[in-house]
Amino acid sequence: MKTGRLKVEKDAGADGHRAHRGKLRPVLWTALGLLAGAVLLFNPLRAPAEGDDESEYRVKLAFLYNFAQFVEWPAQAFRDPAAPLTICVAGQDPFEGEIGQGLRGRTAGGHLVEIRKLKRDEDPRGCHMIFVRTGDRKLAGRLLTDLKGSSTLTVGETKGFADLGGVINLVVEENKLRFEINLGAARQTRLKISSKLLALAKIVNTPP
Repeated sequence: MKTGRLKVEKDAGADGHRAHRGKLRPVLWTALGLLAGAVLLFNPLRAPAEGDDESEYRVKLAFLYNFAQFVEWPAQAFRDPAAPLTICVAGQDPFEGEIGQGLRGRTAGGHLVEIRKLKRDEDPRGCHMIFVRTGDRKLAGRLLTDLKGSSTLTVGETKGFADLGGVINLVVEENKLRFEINLGAARQTRLKISSKLLALAKIVNTPP
């Protein structure tokens, strides 16, 4: 698969990011969707208390859903227009049961969103987004190697995931949940990432 370049909406120039960042945020705070009965804003959220795994992963699931809203996949990434947008979980699945039901009936880009566990020995390129659980850098490294040149959006939650080549990483800074985007890794995909999402991220500039 040929390597693509990161596509950014017309209002996405680097200077435009900085100049309009303050103006964009209040609009985006109210523009992002509801999930599990609560409003998720991409305002840095206070991280749940340590040990409150259910609350933590409700918030992270909401982030994954909103990433899907601000990223556009190429048409050929779907077998047909009615195919779902699949979010796979690599490692132990924290979204089983009630938490995962928050995505029931939700859509992104006109596709129903489905979330499931990545099976052992399954080709990860069959997933539109992969969430890599914390604690297994070996698994993360293998997946990122296997996914080079693909249009799969990789999202992690481990310190250094973006430096390994992941596209998006969820991080806790000053007890708030934020996210960073590796532009070098993003340029190797054919994904169109909204300038609005880039404006809210901490940008990690690593070579493509």
